[in-house]
Amino acid sequence: MKSLALLPILLLCCAPLYAQDKGDALPAGAAREKDPAYPQVVSYTLKNGLKLLILEKTFVPTVSFTMLFKVGNVDSPQGQTGLAHLFEHMAFKGTRTINSAGYEKEKPLLTQVEAAAQELIAEETSAKPDAKKVEALRAKFNALETEADKLIVKDEYWKIYNTLGENGMNAMTSTDYTGYVVQLPSSRLESWMVIESDRFKNAVLREFYKERSVVMEERRMNESDPNRVMWETLFSNAFGAHPYQNPTIGWMDDIKRLTRTDAEKFFSKFYVPGNATLAIVGDVRPAQVIKLAEKYFGGWQGGDIPARNYTKEPAQNSEKKIDVFFKAKPALRIGFHNPGNDNPDIYPLIMVSEVLSNGKTGRFYKGLVEGRELALYANSYHSTPGNRYPSLFVVSAAPKAPHTVDELDAAVMQEIERLKTEPPTQWELDKILNNYEAEMIKQLESNSGLGMSLAHNQQIMGDWKHDWKTGTELRKVTPGDVSRAAAKYLTRDNRTAVFLREPAQKPQGEVK
Repeated sequence: MKSLALLPILLLCCAPLYAQDKGDALPAGAAREKDPAYPQVVSYTLKNGLKLLILEKTFVPTVSFTMLFKVGNVDSPQGQTGLAHLFEHMAFKGTRTINSAGYEKEKPLLTQVEAAAQELIAEETSAKPDAKKVEALRAKFNALETEADKLIVKDEYWKIYNTLGENGMNAMTSTDYTGYVVQLPSSRLESWMVIESDRFKNAVLREFYKERSVVMEERRMNESDPNRVMWETLFSNAFGAHPYQNPTIGWMDDIKRLTRTDAEKFFSKFYVPGNATLAIVGDVRPAQVIKLAEKYFGGWQGGDIPARNYTKEPAQNSEKKIDVFFKAKPALRIGFHNPGNDNPDIYPLIMVSEVLSNGKTGRFYKGLVEGRELALYANSYHSTPGNRYPSLFVVSAAPKAPHTVDELDAAVMQEIERLKTEPPTQWELDKILNNYEAEMIKQLESNSGLGMSLAHNQQIMGDWKHDWKTGTELRKVTPGDVSRAAAKYLTRDNRTAVFLREPAQKPQGEVK
């Protein structure tokens, strides 16, 4: 296994596959990365603030597009949790020209639908809703929605992309961001520019209430999924002030009150070019990409990037333990507050996580799964549910029968305590670094994976080179640093633990 020190050499060896822009010269303001330690990414920022990251790869005649916005559920206003996720659904409902049989006729009907919806929601959510009035308002709303639906061209957005030869078209919403991805033949570059610039300049949120009903059904399904319930319980109890406490899909009471007007305000506030990064990876010419981006996205009106003044989570000073009773096999989730990704302690914490759960040589696997046969699995991750703000170092595990979740909890904490006094060997750290390098090299093979990484690192972590720089920082971590980080953050008073138990099972004392 090669070391991280060889990564620049490997990148140089691949250099002939990354063409040197044989077309027009790059415009003023565009910069190609020259350091051989990094991919030869071309970066450029439009006057409206949209950041472009372009990597020319000539392996195959395809290109991957990632448009990532720094807006996630953490940005949903108080009382409107889930709005970021619901808007992601709405972004596929078309524009003034896509999915519409005639927007000039459709627009006044959509206005009437919204007025009727707001009237209906106000009555339904009032302190004493009038059943007859609700019935009448619903009938009025349904009739207007039916009329508006007659002017919708169903699924036209998807049909267009299918015709263009799309692969992997998708969107995703997290606590931190919302992303839109697709891969196309490289000859479809300008087609993508036309469609996506229209999407974000001229979005029409038609079928809003139908999509809201879909999300409400997803919410109900989540409530019957023990795994999702455990995660929601962990985050809602570990965070008492910061919006990381809210599920990305939203709380049901909030979802049922969301209106199309709310979504339009959210769109206007956060879907501005300065709040986005566009990563394009594949068989393209950077100069041509920039020229087309200026042509189609240059007219996208820039707005002020919204302030992010969210309540800082206060320090936790006492252990929290929560039992969730579910007709399902027992499981365990533990969260310890981390200091955030802008704190240098995050690098030793990354190594703590890897020492504990890096494959079959990780301490959890060797001690709990294979050794004592206490666990079906035991994993950890240094930062969940997000990276923009201090979040949680998490442990996820499930006991192997006949062992109990309490036995497993005690054993997990024993392994953590052992790490505090028994630092990892240099061999353990070298293995982790080798694996990190292998993942970085593997990432170079996938246009879509690399595009997502570039966009996420730029927009959320602050620098598209973040993953490479992290590798450099991890090399500085010593065995003693790992033990000190575990001792500092993985403590009882910084811990929230969620136990999934079957209804008939009663809590037991810790097993030493």
